[in-house]
Amino acid sequence: MTAAKPRTLFLVHRFDTKSLEDSAGVVEVMRPMLASGLLGEHRLISLGRDTADYISLIEARMADILAQSGTDPVVIYGAGAHTRQFYPQLGKARVVAIADRDESLWGTTVLGHPVIAPAQIPAHARHVIISSRAYEEGIAKDLQVAFGSNVRIHPLYGRNPDGELRQQWEGLIRNTVADFRPDLLVHTPVHPHENLSASFFLDLRRLHPDMQCLTLWWDYDEAAHQGSYLDYERETLRWADLVIENSNVTRLERMRQGISPYEQHQDTDKVIFHPTIFDPALFYPEPDQAPLYDIALFGSSVGRRREWIDLLKARYGERFHHLGGVYEKDRPPLPIAEYAQALRRTRICINTQTYPFRNQCKGKVREALACGTLLLEEDNPETRCILCDGEGLRYFRNADELFRLIDHYLATPTDYQAVIAKGQQVWAEDYSPARWTQTILQQLNLASPQTLGLRHV
Repeated sequence: MTAAKPRTLFLVHRFDTKSLEDSAGVVEVMRPMLASGLLGEHRLISLGRDTADYISLIEARMADILAQSGTDPVVIYGAGAHTRQFYPQLGKARVVAIADRDESLWGTTVLGHPVIAPAQIPAHARHVIISSRAYEEGIAKDLQVAFGSNVRIHPLYGRNPDGELRQQWEGLIRNTVADFRPDLLVHTPVHPHENLSASFFLDLRRLHPDMQCLTLWWDYDEAAHQGSYLDYERETLRWADLVIENSNVTRLERMRQGISPYEQHQDTDKVIFHPTIFDPALFYPEPDQAPLYDIALFGSSVGRRREWIDLLKARYGERFHHLGGVYEKDRPPLPIAEYAQALRRTRICINTQTYPFRNQCKGKVREALACGTLLLEEDNPETRCILCDGEGLRYFRNADELFRLIDHYLATPTDYQAVIAKGQQVWAEDYSPARWTQTILQQLNLASPQTLGLRHV
C-alpha cells in the first residue's frame, strides 16, 4: 500500500480536431485528477498530430486512390463528421454516393450525394473509400467479407498512419519513465489503430514492474466483430492494471458474462464503469449570471441528433440555439473554454443519442450537471445507471415529452430550481475530483482505503 501521493505520468493522445488544452485526456482526466490534490509530482507527454498533418496524409493517399480509380465512380463509406471535415480532399474523386450503416440516413443527401445502405455499394461503384478513423479496420473487413473482389476497398489510414512519429513517441515515453519513475501511468487513447501497441506497453512494464497502468475506453462498437474497437479492447486488457469504461455499463455486464461479441475478452475484472468528470476550473455553476440561451443543443448534427435539431428549430424558432459541433457549415468548433461558458449560461440543455447502434452516457450529462444547467436527456439505460430522473436532469422518450418538459420548466421557475438543486447535491456528493480520483487510486492500491464508491453503479 502506497502512503505517499503517487508520481504520475500522463500520456495524452489528443484528437486531431482539438488542441492539447481542449483534448479530452486533459479536460476529463488529467485536470480533475490534479484538482483532487491526491497526486504527487506529474509529467505530461502529448501524442498526436494536427489537422494539417492529417490533411497532408489524406491528400497523399487520395493521389494513390485517384491513380487507381481514375474517372470511375466512387462511393465514400461514412456520412459523418470525418467526411465533412475532409471532403475537400475526398471530393477530388468522382463521388456518386455516400454509404453509411445508419438506416435513418438512407434516402437522404449529404454534401449533395445520396446516402445508401452499404449493401448497395456494388450497384453504384467498384471503388469505395473508407472515411473513418475510428472504424476503418472493421469496415474494411466487413466489406471484404460482403463483396470480396467485386469492390476495390481504399482505406485512408492503415495500421500505423503516424509512421516514424510513433517510434519517436515510444522513445520519449521510455526515456521519461526511466528518468521520472512514475508510480502511475495514465494513457488517454484516441482511435484504436492510432494508439500505441500492447507489445510496447508490455515491454515498458517488464522494465518497470512496480508502475501501475490506467487507461480508458472512450467509445465502442459492438457491430464489427473483427478489427477496430473489439480487438483494441482485448489488447488493452493484456497490459493495463485498470480500465475505465466511460459510457456504457450494460455492455460491461455482458462483457463479464462473456456474451457475444465479448467471448474472447480476458481479465474483464480489470474494467470498471467510472464515467469521467470535467475540469472544475471550466465547468462550474454561475447562478448569478443571466442566461444567454433559453434552449440549446451542443454538438454536430450527426445521426439521429439531426432530426431533434430540426424539430426544436421548428417548434421554438429563435429561442432554440444549436451550438458547436465539428466542421458544421457556418458553425466552427467551440474551444473548450467558450463551450463551458456557453453551457454555464444556458437555461435548458438538450442532449440526445446519435447513432442507433449504441447507447451512451455522454459527457454532456456530467458537463451540464457540473455547470448547474438543467439537462433534458433522451432516455437511455446508461445515463440512468448514474442519475435518477430529477437529479439535475429529466428524461424524455419522444418529441411530445420533450416539448412538455421545455414548456413546463421555462414557465415554472420553482420546479426548475428544484431539479437543479438536487443535481448540485448529487454532484457535490458523488462526482467531485477528489472522490473520482480516490476511487481510481483505491482500485490500484495507490491510496489508503476509504469508502468513497459511486452511487447507482
